Formats: sequence, C-alpha cells, structure tokens
Amino acid sequence: MHDRGNTMRRSVVVLLAVAALTAGACGSNASSGSSEGEGAETTTTGATARTSGFGDLPSDLCGDGEFSVDEAEAGTGTDKLSIGVANDRTAEVAPGLFKVNYDTSVAFASWCNDRGGIGGLPIEIVDLDAGVFDVEAAMTKACNEVFAMVGGGFAQDQLEFSGNASSDFHQCEMIDIPGFVVSAEKGGSNGQVQAVPNPATSVANTWLADYQQLYPDQAGESAVVWGELPSLEVVKNKYEAAMGDVDGIENTGAQTYPAVGATDWTPYAQRLIESDADTVVWVGDVNFLKNFLSMARQQKWDGTVVSEANVYDEQLLAGGEAVEGVISRIVAHPLEEADRWPATQQYLDMVDEYVEDPALGPLGVQSLSAWLLFATAANACGEQNDGVLDRECILAEAAAVEDWTGGGLHAPQDPESGTDAVASPCGMLVVVEDGRFMRLYPELDGTDDDGDGFHCPKDGVSRVTTNTVEGVVDPDRPT
Repeated sequence: MHDRGNTMRRSVVVLLAVAALTAGACGSNASSGSSEGEGAETTTTGATARTSGFGDLPSDLCGDGEFSVDEAEAGTGTDKLSIGVANDRTAEVAPGLFKVNYDTSVAFASWCNDRGGIGGLPIEIVDLDAGVFDVEAAMTKACNEVFAMVGGGFAQDQLEFSGNASSDFHQCEMIDIPGFVVSAEKGGSNGQVQAVPNPATSVANTWLADYQQLYPDQAGESAVVWGELPSLEVVKNKYEAAMGDVDGIENTGAQTYPAVGATDWTPYAQRLIESDADTVVWVGDVNFLKNFLSMARQQKWDGTVVSEANVYDEQLLAGGEAVEGVISRIVAHPLEEADRWPATQQYLDMVDEYVEDPALGPLGVQSLSAWLLFATAANACGEQNDGVLDRECILAEAAAVEDWTGGGLHAPQDPESGTDAVASPCGMLVVVEDGRFMRLYPELDGTDDDGDGFHCPKDGVSRVTTNTVEGVVDPDRPT
C-alpha cells in the first residue's frame, strides 16, 4: 500500500508539473542531472570586463554601480539582492522537480555577479525548496530572508497563500517574477508579474488553427484527452475554448484517463478509436502519452497527436515509431536552432559554464526570461529612485514592459500582473520526424513567419469562460 500511495503522489506531482509546462508553453529538449550546491557561492565572484548584455537587451544589464535595497524589504541585507528561487527539486515523490529553474537561476546569478551584479548589487540565491509538500516552510523562509522571488515555482503554488502572517505571500508583501505558475489561484493573483503569462481566462488558438490549415481532413474530428486532475481540467477547458474558435475543427468530446496513469492503456485506446477522432489534443505527462500512443498504434489508430511544450521532450523520442508525427506547440526557439538564435545559444553557454551537469528545458528558458525581466525592471527602478530598489517599483516596471522576448529567447509576450495578464497568440509547431524534433510551421522567412520564426495572428487568442477559479488577490496591493 505504501508503494502504491507513493506512486500515486508522484504521478499527481508530475501532472502538476505538466500543468506548468502546458500553460507556459516554452519548449526545448530536457535533460537532468544532479542537484547543484547552495546558491550562496554566486556572490563570491568579482566584476570583470566581460560583456554584460544578453541577446538584444542593453549591454549594461549587469555591471558596477551604487544601488541599494530598501531597508524594510531587503531580507538579509541592503548591500545585496537576496532572491528566493521556488522549486521542489528534493521531493522524494519526484526527484529533481523544477531543478531546471534552480540551475538556470544559479547560472544567471553567477553570470551577472561576474559582471558586477545589478547596479553593483551581487545576487544571492536563497533556495526555497519546498519538496512539493512544504510550501509554507519555504514561504516562511522567503518572508524572512528575501527581497523578491524570481525565476522559480512550486507544484502546489496555491499554498503560497497560507493565511498566516509569517508565511502568506500577500501578508508579508512578497513579490514574484516567476518562471511559471501552476494553479489558477497563483496565476490570477496580484503581487507578481509573469514574463510568459499564463492566465486561466485566455488561451492562444493559433497553434490549432495552424494545424487545421496544414491538415484539414485530419483535424476535422478532434478530442481532448486529459488526466483527471483539477489543474489539468483548467488546461482542458482552455483547449476546448481554442478548438471552438477554429473553423474546421469539430470537438468529438473530451476523454479522461487516471491522474496516476494506467497500467493498461488498452481501454483508453479503444475509447479513442470508437470516438472516430482523428486528432488527439493531449493534456498530461509525456510518458503517459508515449504509453497511450503505443497502445493506440497497436490498435491501428493512425491519427495525430497535438499538444504543448511538455511533449517537446527527448523522453517522447524513446517511443520510436509510435510517436512519429506528434506535433508540439512552443513559443521559445528550439534548441536545435541555437546556431540561428544568439540568445538561445547564450542560454546554453551560460548554464553550461556555471552549473555542473545542468538540467535544460522549457522551464529553464522561462526562468531565464524572468530573471532578465527582473534585471531590466531593477535597473529602471534604480535610475528613478536614486539607486534604491523597492518591491512595488520592480513590479510596476516589469508590468510596463511590452513585446518582451527575453532578449530573443521566445516569441513576444506582454508581461502583466496576474489580474491583467492575457495570453500571447504567438507560437510555432514542431514535429517528431525520423526520431528527432523538426520545425513544422511556420517556415522560416515564409508567409506566416511574423518575425523570428513565430506565427502571431491578431485574432489568435480565445477567451475561456469555463474556468471559474479566481486568483488570490489582495485589494490593498497596487500591482
């Protein structure tokens, strides 16, 4: 019974991680390695003359200066930036969960400190490892020790709102520029600005419209297949809203599978075949998809699977012939094209230089984008406030940014407070072909390439009226 319960908890946690990925939709191959040491070492390097720009962002992103931190909000000192990175990487039920966010954060802090810090302030990483089930303890640490949270996220991020003065996100007036959000409660909250917004009330439909244009006969009858978990139901509702706005796609009805997966996928494959759906819009773990699709192929289903960034993962490729033709929507440049996109190559080089055996993946791209947005906002605040950084200025400056690409890491986004966030229409499609991921659409420099290889139609966003869970909003906070 213990092993069964542990397996169930692990599967639910993995599906929560999937919710983070499918919502954010920045994609790349993923690899993992051993955990990096505590982030305090990131403050030990000295300033150098190395270039401090990232991608197409200003060259003075990191460098010398005389910034300080508002004393009432500084955490452990006004002469440094104590920044908390939320993660669950030591969770027994899912070892290494969100390690990619922590690794990217350590790499950025080290890179920035090597160039003088932000306005001369060295970044000190504070590890907010919740292990999935200790979010309140991690938030107690955040409320006592950090100026801001940046680049991370918890699988159970709704637990940040504990209601206790010493650990509640709002009550300790914490701010966050997260690498991702999972729950609707966090996603729609204030006090945070997302570099890649994940609102529960809007969703891109571009990827499904592009798929329908490419394969009109195949897309005609489509079904959403999702793991029965409240967080994934939010995603399922988004996909159904998007499908409803695309001419030529008929929703044959949602199908479910257990949140913990299945030991025998035969009945689920048979149910799909009986529905006459030629397309599956998948919501769930990449390994569950691999097993489901393997059985569906054995049952002679010859349709197509389309999904979001979480299936853009080398674990999928282990499915061999069964996963050929799987399509994923991503909003970050593929790692396979790093030689074309300087920011993508710079991301790979940065993490490789500063982290031993790093994890790379879609959430790493989003984490770095969040750090770059934080640094951009901090520089603007320092210039306005005689070098003194405070939380509300950081949030206001981050939310004021438009057409944010993380220096060229991903398609344009409009960072906003969770209460005002709207999904971006932009994206591209990649497909599994001959055992590897390849760009499918749009063609680079083609008719529908609206810039840097992404398709961004103005009507590419759908409203989602079926998601009714509201964000946790503090009406007394200005942002």
